[in-house]
Amino acid sequence: MTSLLAAACVKRLPPAPTPAAVVPAVHVSGPPAPGLGRIVVDVPEGPSPVYLARIEARPQDNGTRRPTFRFFELPPELVCKETPCVVDHPRGNILLGFPVAGCTQGTEYELVHVGPHPSVYTRSLSLYEDNTGTEKILGIIGTSIGAAAGITGIALLPAGLSNDNNRLAVAGGITLGAGALLTTIGILMIRHDSATYRPGSANHFDAPAPLGGGQPAPPRPSPLNIQSHECNWAQRPAAG
Repeated sequence: MTSLLAAACVKRLPPAPTPAAVVPAVHVSGPPAPGLGRIVVDVPEGPSPVYLARIEARPQDNGTRRPTFRFFELPPELVCKETPCVVDHPRGNILLGFPVAGCTQGTEYELVHVGPHPSVYTRSLSLYEDNTGTEKILGIIGTSIGAAAGITGIALLPAGLSNDNNRLAVAGGITLGAGALLTTIGILMIRHDSATYRPGSANHFDAPAPLGGGQPAPPRPSPLNIQSHECNWAQRPAAG
C-alpha cells in the first residue's frame, strides 16, 4: 500500500506559460509539394525531437458481409531530429509527439491541424521532476509503522472490550490512535515531498510570407539534458 501511495503522489502544477509567437530561423527549400501543407515546429527551451503518431486501420473478418476495421498503433515516425524544423504533410489533423523533460521514454501527443497555408507550432515541453529525498523516505517509514500499529490496535481494542480487560482495551485504543496519527503524518510527508508534473503549452499561429531566411539561431542546450526518472503513472491529458 505504501509503495502504491508513494508512486501515485505526483503533484500537477499549473501549465507552462504560452510560448511567444516568434518565428524561428529555419532553412526552407522551396514550397511544399502539391497537396501538402507546411508547419514549422519549434520548442523554445531548446532542440528537441518531434514524432508523428501512426495509426493503421486493418480489416477484420467477423463472419458477415459487412467488413469491420480495427485500429492499430504503429511505432511513431521521427519527423524532426531536433527543433526548429519544417514538417510537410498532407492537409488535415495529425498527432505530433514531444518528449516530457525529466521523464524516461515519456512522450505526449498533440493534435495539430495542417492547413493550406504555412503555420508555426511552438510547443513548450512538459516537465517531470522527482527530486525527492529524506522527507519522502521518512514519510514511507512512518506510514508503514503507523499502518502496522493501527492493525495491532484494531486487534487489541475489541479483544480487551469483550473480555472486560480495561488495560488491554486502553492499550489497544492508544495503539490505534497513535497508528492513525503516524499514518496521517507519513502520508502528508509523502505528498509534500512528492514528484511534480508541469504540463506544457503550445502556440499555433500563421507563418509570415515568405517563410524562411534570417540568421540561424545560436546553439542552445537541449532541454532533455537533465536527470530523468521513470514516470509510469496513470495517463494524463496533455495541455495544449
